[in-house]
Amino acid sequence: MLYLTNSELIGGSPLPPKEWLEIVLKSMEDVVNYKKQGKVVLHVGYVGRPAGTIIWDVDSNEELMRILSQLPFWPFLEWEIIPLISTEQTIESIKQALASVGE
Repeated sequence: MLYLTNSELIGGSPLPPKEWLEIVLKSMEDVVNYKKQGKVVLHVGYVGRPAGTIIWDVDSNEELMRILSQLPFWPFLEWEIIPLISTEQTIESIKQALASVGE
């Protein structure tokens, strides 16, 4: 299952700079490890903003929640989670809709 997650730090750093940067670094290293495992399809940060996007490929909602809640910066960021569907799955859905509509 594919999920797009957008996250952003709202209201500035919640900790002294050194502590915050250590948490961010550990979180980024964890994301890189998930990428090596095939769980992360894409991870990008935003230029000039403490925010980023990750596309996940996981087995379930529960797996995604477990992974996200274990990231050190999880409780400090505002998260948006969007389930995704592949183009192939979308095409199949459209074909099924067309078949049910008839000619």
